[in-house]
Amino acid sequence: MAEEQIITIKKILEGQAFQDSIEIGTPGKGGSVKIYGDFGDPAGFESRIREAVRLRKLTGDLLEGSP
Repeated sequence: MAEEQIITIKKILEGQAFQDSIEIGTPGKGGSVKIYGDFGDPAGFESRIREAVRLRKLTGDLLEGSP
């Protein structure tokens, strides 16, 4: 019985870390980015969104030839 409980817990912990997502942008207008996170951790999700937006801007700048 104890082994079954350990296996069940292990399967839950090995699942996807971030199951919630937000997609920002438009594929035809500068690209879109899908960010995965945890809606239960708004501060952590906001941090992930800000970093994704920063990297999206960086990518756009690089494609346009900006340093």
